[in-house]
Amino acid sequence: MNYLYLISTGMYLVIGLVLLLVWRRHRAQTFARDMGCSTMFTALLPFGYLVATAAPAPWQALGMPLVVLGAIPNLLFLTSGVMQLSGRKLPQGAAALLIVLALAALVLPHRDDKLLYWPLFNMSVLLTMGALAINWLWRTGAAVRLVGPLLIALGLNQLLLIAYGEQALAPNIIIATMLRALIGSVFMLSALDGALRDASKMATRFQLLTEHSQQGVVVTDGARILYANPAVRRIYGVPLGLDSPVALAELPPSAFSADLLQHHHQQIQSGQTEVASWEGRRQVADGRQLELRFEAWRVEWDGSPATQVLITDDTERNANARELLHQATHDKLTGLPNRAVLMQRLNEYCYLTDGSPPCTLVVLNIDRFKLFNQSQGLVAGDQLLKAFAAQLREVLGTRAEMMRLGGDEFAIVDPDGGAPRELASKLEEACARPVKLAGGEYVIDASMGLAIFPDHAVDAEALLRAANAAMYQAKRIPGTALSMAERRFAQMSSTALENEQALRKGIRNQELYLDYQPKIDAVSGRLLGFEALARWQRPGIGMVSPVEFIAIAERTGQIPELGAMFLERACRQIAAWRRELGDCVPVAVNVSPMQLLNKGFPQLVQRILRETGIPVHCLTLEITESAAVENLEDTQNQLQQLRALGIEVAMDDFGTGFSSLSMLRELPLNTLKIDRGLIAPLPAADAVAVVTAICQLAGALDLQVVAEGIETLEQAIAARDAGCHALQGYYYARPLTVADAGGWLRRRFNRGEVHGADDDETALAG
Repeated sequence: MNYLYLISTGMYLVIGLVLLLVWRRHRAQTFARDMGCSTMFTALLPFGYLVATAAPAPWQALGMPLVVLGAIPNLLFLTSGVMQLSGRKLPQGAAALLIVLALAALVLPHRDDKLLYWPLFNMSVLLTMGALAINWLWRTGAAVRLVGPLLIALGLNQLLLIAYGEQALAPNIIIATMLRALIGSVFMLSALDGALRDASKMATRFQLLTEHSQQGVVVTDGARILYANPAVRRIYGVPLGLDSPVALAELPPSAFSADLLQHHHQQIQSGQTEVASWEGRRQVADGRQLELRFEAWRVEWDGSPATQVLITDDTERNANARELLHQATHDKLTGLPNRAVLMQRLNEYCYLTDGSPPCTLVVLNIDRFKLFNQSQGLVAGDQLLKAFAAQLREVLGTRAEMMRLGGDEFAIVDPDGGAPRELASKLEEACARPVKLAGGEYVIDASMGLAIFPDHAVDAEALLRAANAAMYQAKRIPGTALSMAERRFAQMSSTALENEQALRKGIRNQELYLDYQPKIDAVSGRLLGFEALARWQRPGIGMVSPVEFIAIAERTGQIPELGAMFLERACRQIAAWRRELGDCVPVAVNVSPMQLLNKGFPQLVQRILRETGIPVHCLTLEITESAAVENLEDTQNQLQQLRALGIEVAMDDFGTGFSSLSMLRELPLNTLKIDRGLIAPLPAADAVAVVTAICQLAGALDLQVVAEGIETLEQAIAARDAGCHALQGYYYARPLTVADAGGWLRRRFNRGEVHGADDDETALAG
């Protein structure tokens, strides 16, 4: 009897171990795992009976715990395995109930009754599971449907114990072992069958993936092509993978590069690398050159080690990438490299340390190209650029590289910069030749700046700046011109940029202000008015000339903002003086041409007058003669609107431009201010004659005349005698601060005194 227990225990262990090994190989077959665990725990039942009956006295007490330890997990895993086999899962509540009932059947009954209650409970569970298995599995495969009947037979086997007790243990164990072996065999067959189905699915998926893949898939053993999908045949144009394997030696070397493939195969199989990647150009059957990318890794093919290679045709993608790169680095119109390529080349040449010759850079800008576009049209402009670029390339040949920087600007780089004059001569020669277009021939003037590394710069950016600065210097010379870079040019450009930024900051920080220079009655010496003069006290620099910062404001487009600020500030000062003194003399504010030609300027003046509350007679606007001459019609329209508002307008710097009598008649002016250049020679006879003529002309047109730049008593007397109504200059006062100008006003309105150059002015006033 004891041997029977041991044999039964051993068989259970073997069957359970085999099932677990099957599950380890095919992890998806979880029912094999559960049935394997159930069988392993079943082995504890006969072993526990053996310990309880045959072991020495101290060890007999372990028999029943071993039976409990084996019985309960056996039923749990058995139930779970059957449900897994049918595609179901054991609910947690059912598992808990099964554990409680099993413990009750094993522990609660008296020792003599244990072989009654446990077999009854065990039989009920097995009969229930057998019936369920028949219901769930009867329509499946022939082997699997036997699980239900075998479980019922295993449950009915418990009747031997119920009827005969311990006397029936031997036949019960023999029958149970045989039935469990059959159940284990069915589960093993089911697991293997499921594994075969999974393998078949994977093979089908592999076939679907590879047969319909756009990428080529090749499997090789290093000497032969074992498999090739249709994409490989399409890429190479060779009938591979149709029947038997093809030897690599039989394939065209230009297409397959057998040596390289074998090299990577050996590296992968020897474990030197897990995944190998390479790429190359291959000539396929129809003569095309393809750019292919390869990735390879280790696989098993028909039970032997092999290498799978994934082949991607990157020909089109690489061509598109090259096209995009070309578009990003070349000008679309002329096909020339662009600024990005220029900087790349300059960086390469400027960092050579092998004693290479200097690098010469020429920046070329077509003069008056905007005029050509306006007169001939944009299409003709594009044609001109293409033809001119071709002409330059023809003259330069292969000696230098040429780029288009944008618009009408080109760059020429000569890495062998030993003869810059020769390069300059070739460029001047190209500009001298007419450019032939469909509409005729055109001679192009160009301004060129030439800079040499390392003479004029220490890096690529500085070299381009130096050439640009030289080009702008060349623009000051009429016609085609070339200027050699000098460090002062770059410094001038740097200073100009610095001044522009400083002016923007100065406007924000209220660094600009107004001084006021008096205008004196030429006869009585009384104060007639002020001219508001712009001033800039730049921190760290000091006073900046108005000529300089007004030019910066006009060049950078800040003049509308600056002019509006000065106009509003002058009007607010007038309003402050009126509040203090009850009245104010007129204050003249200079207006730049850009302000005057702004369509909204009259409305701006009207708004400021309304907001500050000053009467129109307190404000005079001064325009320059050159602005009036250059834009006569627009100036006339703007001045008429200002006249309609009641604002007086003076023409400043009269005598420096080319104004005519008819122009003076057409413009709604109130005052002429004679430029200081005509006043300075006074009291010379010829100068007096000129000033007298201007005063007579102004008298005929009913215009007041102001002489500016009066610095001596003799000039003041001569200007008065020539017919000037008002005088302005250092002889009377330099530009005054707001406080000093306020003092002049207080004396003017409180005592009516004459102000000026002490005794001399008093004499002039008398």
